Amino acid sequence: MKPPFPARGWVEIDSAALAHNVSTIRAELGDAVEFCAVVKADAYGHGVDIVVPVLQAAGVEVIGVASNAEADRVRRCGFRGRLIRVRPGAADEISDGVPLGIEEWIGGPAHADVVRSVARRRRRPIASHLSLNSTGLSRDGWDVGAAGEADAVRRVFADESFDIVGVCTHFPREDADDVRRGTARFLLECSSVAPAKSAVTRHCATTYAGLHVPESRLDMVRIGAGLYGDTSALDGALRPAMRVLSTVTAVNSYRRGSSVGYDGWHRLEHDATLALIPLGYADGFHRSLSGRGEVLVRGERARIIDRIAMNGFLVDVTRIPGVAPGDEVVLFGRSGAECITSDDIERSHGHIAADLYPSWGQLLPRFAVQPTG
Repeated sequence: MKPPFPARGWVEIDSAALAHNVSTIRAELGDAVEFCAVVKADAYGHGVDIVVPVLQAAGVEVIGVASNAEADRVRRCGFRGRLIRVRPGAADEISDGVPLGIEEWIGGPAHADVVRSVARRRRRPIASHLSLNSTGLSRDGWDVGAAGEADAVRRVFADESFDIVGVCTHFPREDADDVRRGTARFLLECSSVAPAKSAVTRHCATTYAGLHVPESRLDMVRIGAGLYGDTSALDGALRPAMRVLSTVTAVNSYRRGSSVGYDGWHRLEHDATLALIPLGYADGFHRSLSGRGEVLVRGERARIIDRIAMNGFLVDVTRIPGVAPGDEVVLFGRSGAECITSDDIERSHGHIAADLYPSWGQLLPRFAVQPTG
């Protein structure tokens, strides 16, 4: 499907896949666990404006954001449920987030001072989640085992500047045994610092932990990657919601021994037919994909053979008959029986595929589709 406007490339978001993923994950988690849908980084590049209506239709009541801009867009979609910032915010962010109803993530004793100062300036308690460094991520949070830290957390619970609604942590790796150990320690630390009979929400699991290690689910699971189908959890039952497309703009044949790309980066080992794709690193296709990544042309895999430029790269279509300007190119997602998956991207890119999704979604035109097949 081509966009309703001229474009060198575009992003399609399958709203039906998003809805399927939400319902599938909720069925797995059960009714006793709250579902927090994370839409940070513009919904992992899928678009807050596209994703939030799907969440609302599914009855999701908690959304995780990273920025006030995301929170504002969520509210403009009509969402009236809970918003949780999934990282420590700066003082100005916290203050400006008060009218948006953002529950803040308190990242340790120094950050608690920041939140307290905003609460006093605003003359109202700030709804907050206390981060504990139970899992050893050491990115934020109290080290409850250190001298005086547990008492410091208890003082925050007692401080009228805070309305403590949750206690949280985050796992540093996708490893089931590590998740189990981290969950056990988190539960012990929660019980040691939270007031008796406290009704705070305990949450530590994101997609991997929540869908692989049931004992990590506790009161709430923060689902990011799974919402967008970027996981192999649940035996592949979740569906990738993003496709990235372009078209062939030029096709030429070159003789064996010809150099290809800037700096003569590649030399042809055979007579070859090369197709030019009009996207590059300016569009979020990192140079790490050079000579390693693949795309789909006429439903067949074609390897990127040159060094990716700002606005273009070449693929070898020698073995794909009839390729011509205007042919559809799938850079991520399915075409016929073939699919460029997140695993493909990770092998080529050398990093997680989510490193690229936000750039694709923000740099290229993007719209929702409702596939019928």
